Amino acid sequence: MRKVFFKNILPSLLCFALVYSFLLFLNAIFPTQSDDIGRKLEGIQRAINSYMTWNGRIGELMLVTFGSYLSTTLFYAPLNSFIGASVVMLIFVNIFGRFPQKSAKDISCFAVFFLFIMFDKVFCFGSVFYWAAGCFNYLWAWFFILIVITPINLFWRKIEFSKKQTIAITMLSIPIGIVAGWSSEFGIVFIVLWIASIIFAKIKKIKLPLWYYTSLVFFIAGWCILYACPGMRLRSKHFSNYLSIIDLIKLGPLGLTKRIFQTFNNFNGLFYYQNFCLLSLFLLLSSLLYKPSLKKFESTVLAIFLMMFCIRSMPKLFFIFCALFICIMSAVTSRKENIFLSNLFIAGSGIYIATILFIGATIQIGIPRRAAFQYNLLNIGLIAINMIFCFERFADNKKITKIATTCCISFTLLFSIFVGTECLHMNRKWKSMENTIAEQKAKGINNVIIDESTFRSRYWNYGDWENPGTDSSVWPNTTYANYYGVESLVAK
Repeated sequence: MRKVFFKNILPSLLCFALVYSFLLFLNAIFPTQSDDIGRKLEGIQRAINSYMTWNGRIGELMLVTFGSYLSTTLFYAPLNSFIGASVVMLIFVNIFGRFPQKSAKDISCFAVFFLFIMFDKVFCFGSVFYWAAGCFNYLWAWFFILIVITPINLFWRKIEFSKKQTIAITMLSIPIGIVAGWSSEFGIVFIVLWIASIIFAKIKKIKLPLWYYTSLVFFIAGWCILYACPGMRLRSKHFSNYLSIIDLIKLGPLGLTKRIFQTFNNFNGLFYYQNFCLLSLFLLLSSLLYKPSLKKFESTVLAIFLMMFCIRSMPKLFFIFCALFICIMSAVTSRKENIFLSNLFIAGSGIYIATILFIGATIQIGIPRRAAFQYNLLNIGLIAINMIFCFERFADNKKITKIATTCCISFTLLFSIFVGTECLHMNRKWKSMENTIAEQKAKGINNVIIDESTFRSRYWNYGDWENPGTDSSVWPNTTYANYYGVESLVAK
């Protein structure tokens, strides 16, 4: 590869070590609960049963086979923390095409990316980064997906691979491609974008390496294994709003159009407002900080009001298309004056195309917050665009860059302390709950009552898994009662 990719690896190792240490602390103090509680080390038959009757993701198959049990051992915390820190690092690598360097821009961006991952309410940090069931289904899925798409990203950035690296990528593309495709239903989005990039390369007469095709073939194979899973079809019957491909076809043009609009309208509204604010900020920054003029400012204000109108009064899909149109037009109009600015708007256009695909991929059924990491990543892309522009604009002003870097690091550190403190507090409440159960059992009480505040956290992204409620006859109350050896358990 080009030397710049591996230039001065020490800052990267430091960033990785800091995130790893923090995640290690969170994973180590997190009590095994909900889906994972009471599970033992099971054989391959358990994975087959899951594939045939419930969930076919390879992460879920690993979870039911050994993952939940692993979360009760000393090996889980360091292993899962490594996966989590690697995902954060790979996000940076895919945005910048290299590892973080010792610069104000890189340090600030890396810090803010992790801050937004922890803070964002669109998805649930705790359910993805330390809860075993969520980690195996989502965090590990993104780990494999990011590994697969990183060489593709680097290829388009004209980063060269040596002959040995090319052979290694080609060989690894087979097993990792299958695992990555098998790990998420959203693999269809990557397949569409992958094929589109091949078509673009053919039009531009760009020669693609062999691994570019082998990765795609085996990624598709993995995704087909997942989508053909009998358990997914059986599981879908538990959801009244689920529509199969055949059901979608039966809707007809009018019904399908209505379903598309419903899919975008029913999606988490916070995502759209975050998106609106980030793009509006970039439009304002680019108009005020680069050759400002009254005409440019008026166009920017008009564009912002147009997006605001769409997001408030029109179907949400209109807002996405409006934002995409603004990015494309801005990229075209700024091309002659400033290629750097134009490229940032092109990146913004790509983000909105991906947004349409990722939200559109939920047309069959909605998803929980723990499955929404991709939307967090899309907004991280917009954050990166804003930060890259600002650091480039003020590259010669050391005072401003120093203040900005200090603020980014400080906010991330303070919020990390809040998250760590709250997770520690939840750990103490869990131990208190277990003491309460033990005391009631010692008194001969087999119908145990626990405090429902045990499962409430001031940190909004602590977790979105199922907790015991007031009905002792339903899951997970039944699982908790069995685990603690009592007849019934309720939370009040």
